[in-house]
Amino acid sequence: MANIEKNELLELEILKHVEQTQRLNNRMAATKLGCSVKLAHELLKKMVDRGLLHVTKLHSRRWDYFITPHGIAEKARLTYEFIDFSMHFYNEARKQSSRVCRDIAESDKKTVALLGCGDLAEIAYLGIKEWGLELADIYCEGKEDFLGHKVRPMSEVKDSNADAILICIYDRKNPMAINYLPENISKLPNMYWIFKEHRNKIS
Repeated sequence: MANIEKNELLELEILKHVEQTQRLNNRMAATKLGCSVKLAHELLKKMVDRGLLHVTKLHSRRWDYFITPHGIAEKARLTYEFIDFSMHFYNEARKQSSRVCRDIAESDKKTVALLGCGDLAEIAYLGIKEWGLELADIYCEGKEDFLGHKVRPMSEVKDSNADAILICIYDRKNPMAINYLPENISKLPNMYWIFKEHRNKIS
């Protein structure tokens, strides 16, 4: 089974950035990676220590980073692992979303809402059709339409009348994280996750 650690994904992003431009500092890295400045600093320091990057300090506010030959080789390795992981992720998402939809259907629930309208939602939609469920609502940001359905803001998910709400958003730095939700969305009793450590139990 493919496996790539969260920090490896962050390192891959840093290596890709430095390959394009040497301008980088802790705050820029933190913004790009969506992590704390402290974690960005630790990652950059470790990458320099491991010989993946070379750093030149021009002055107190200007540090330039350059990718080393070892860094180029590591970027190639991580890119291959990420592609392998992505294939595993989509295969696993198809299998697990079908399982969740089967459980929903077998519990005599009929209607499903989706939280999210990206790639994972498209995969989950196959399970919805496969098990004869009805797609009631889509809650997402940045889109007005999803497969012919009107998209509603995520903040309205709490008002959904669907029997089940299938969570189709995920942390891109840790795609298979258990029970992931954005910080501004509260957990509801009828929410179901595609990736869950234990089998979803539907009452």
